[in-house]
Amino acid sequence: MPKITAITAQEKRKDRCNIYLDGEFFAGVSLETVMKFRLKAGAETDETQLKEILTAAENSEATEKALSYISKTVKTKRQVKEYLLKKGYSESACYHAIDKLKEYGYIDDCEYARRYIDSTGKTQGKRLLAYKLMAKGVKKEDIEAAYETAGKNSAENAAALAAKKMKNKDVTKENVLKTYRYLVSRGFSYEEAERAVEPFRNGDD
Repeated sequence: MPKITAITAQEKRKDRCNIYLDGEFFAGVSLETVMKFRLKAGAETDETQLKEILTAAENSEATEKALSYISKTVKTKRQVKEYLLKKGYSESACYHAIDKLKEYGYIDDCEYARRYIDSTGKTQGKRLLAYKLMAKGVKKEDIEAAYETAGKNSAENAAALAAKKMKNKDVTKENVLKTYRYLVSRGFSYEEAERAVEPFRNGDD
């Protein structure tokens, strides 16, 4: 059976250790992993335990990498998974990291959607917002819940945007039509866009 010949602290990461089996480097693992498996120099190990150690090490590294990734900006579950997969982590390690981050409250797709809607909802319609959020991996039900929580009124936002777009412009059929098309391009429904420009139609040529 392989024998652990040395466990040394890493120079740059004191919370991580290097494990050597039979005099050769085996893996770098967290101090938590060393304590969890009660690893110590001189102890013999087997293939089953080695696999468990490697799995625990990868899970720990993936979680740390995910925490670093979301430290600057909030991310969705899909974004975190895609990031970790690109870094070479297994799917099981990705899901482990995501579960941990959800447990800590660091990943919440509904909250992500609410913040996104709060920051962009005044200039984008519900249809466009939903499209962009689903592209980031947010489920439709989470988007609906976030929209209600955010207290956004897409029709009111369309009206406000139409008024802003028409400000200081001549009320002509051409300008009203341009504003209508602009609202639709921003993700507002045809009905919302129509209602938003209706007040200007009475004054067009």
